[in-house]
Amino acid sequence: MIRPLSALGLIAGAALILGACAVTPPVEAATRCDVTVKFGSYGMGIDRPLADRVGAAVKADRDIARVERKPWGREGEYDLCLQARAGRDARAIYERYRAMLPGRALKAPTSIEGPDGLRYETIAPM
Repeated sequence: MIRPLSALGLIAGAALILGACAVTPPVEAATRCDVTVKFGSYGMGIDRPLADRVGAAVKADRDIARVERKPWGREGEYDLCLQARAGRDARAIYERYRAMLPGRALKAPTSIEGPDGLRYETIAPM
């Protein structure tokens, strides 16, 4: 048999848990990336000159509505998430930044992902 005080304790505990859930802010939806440029590292940091060129181009690009930098590594690695302005062609944005990436990456790997599964990766030195 449950004692009346312990039943009240269970009810009070459940109320606290449910109340805490009610005041928890909603989880923000993940940012949509129409194009993602990924700056990786071979163990010596990212290709900083390339990252600076891409960053300057992104800053001046009128087709981009929103840019988010998502750091993920210990050597400066990060993803650059680009959202196209309404009515702009994300595929054209992808192609524009794809053209900036080198064919062979002697300093650090860089890749780009775009709409419809488009993807390009620089080739590592052999």
